[in-house]
Amino acid sequence: MAEVTGGHMMKSQSDVVIVGGGIIGSSIAYRLASGNEDLSITLIERDSIGNHASGFALGLLNPTNETGNIESLNHLSFTMHKELLEVVQEESGVDAQVLTMPHVELALDESEIPYLKCEVERINQFSEFKSSWLEPDEVRSMDSRITDDLYGGTLVEDVIMLDSYNVTLATAQAAESHGVDIVLGEATGIIYEKDRAVGVRIGDDQIACETVVIALGPWSGTSSLWVDIDVPIVPQKGEIVRVEGLNPPLGIHLHGVPLGDSCSVVQKADGATWVAATVQNGTGFDVTPSGEALEALSMRGVRMVPELESHELVLQTACMRPVTPDGDPVLGKVPGKEGVFIATGTGGKGILMGPVIGRAMADLITIGQTELEIAQFGLDRFKA
Repeated sequence: MAEVTGGHMMKSQSDVVIVGGGIIGSSIAYRLASGNEDLSITLIERDSIGNHASGFALGLLNPTNETGNIESLNHLSFTMHKELLEVVQEESGVDAQVLTMPHVELALDESEIPYLKCEVERINQFSEFKSSWLEPDEVRSMDSRITDDLYGGTLVEDVIMLDSYNVTLATAQAAESHGVDIVLGEATGIIYEKDRAVGVRIGDDQIACETVVIALGPWSGTSSLWVDIDVPIVPQKGEIVRVEGLNPPLGIHLHGVPLGDSCSVVQKADGATWVAATVQNGTGFDVTPSGEALEALSMRGVRMVPELESHELVLQTACMRPVTPDGDPVLGKVPGKEGVFIATGTGGKGILMGPVIGRAMADLITIGQTELEIAQFGLDRFKA
């Protein structure tokens, strides 16, 4: 039987039911509840809030490293995070472990210099960021433990690092403080009258509603059976290694392409140094940490910060990112169904995109439209 986190019985009716308690579902619930106090909202989570990718992500908020279709949404979401972080922490009582720090994109190969110098000009077009090119000695003057085998780097001032599990929990609990019911149970389908949603099945129970939001992350593909249209979301495995912290702490987020693969090295508020992340396709829903990932990440991290070679492993984690065939998210109304919406497929950008997706989906649900540019991310773009 479905269980409400507050210990009381699940309601038999709710205006809106959101399926999925990761950062996206929690952000939609928060935005809806904080702007519409008379709306009854239920958030359904199978396991526990932020128990999967939303809880194990690196937690980097840096919209400057995305130049695709979601670039403008990412920048807006970054601004919204800065406005919301203090609020959701206060409303929930959860510390999101927010750190502001410089980001340096290392040139580990001479061939990277022209591109990274061009990045400075591109990034400086955004008013909320300041970027500059650093020569090798300037990079190492920031921290002498950075490898001396480099050709410079692009500095981006004031990116944000946080604990992704805590910010997801804070968002969900802040939503709860505005009246959202969080139900622990597994949604197994949508109930329709003709093509209009009238409820959601939760195990042996059901809850009547007028609006359903599918925010199932890497499991969103299973909702294809609920909506009679293909939802082409597959899981992409990502692994992160945490090792003993540097002393004094590394106060920079470093990123580069050591040995041909993307890698971040950052010391977070938990004290550990995180080395992230692998990208593994075709592994299904396997979240077993692998020896191959440990070896690969260790080699990449040591290439960037050689001292890490002597640091003991603290934890290795694996989770699944929800990805689409074209790499862009799926946002909007579900074609052919009334009262059904979907928000998923954010890949490795879910934590960053939470606030802007929350606003866009809340707009669609409450007023039927949004000023945010999400039309191109509709599910119908995948029709043959």
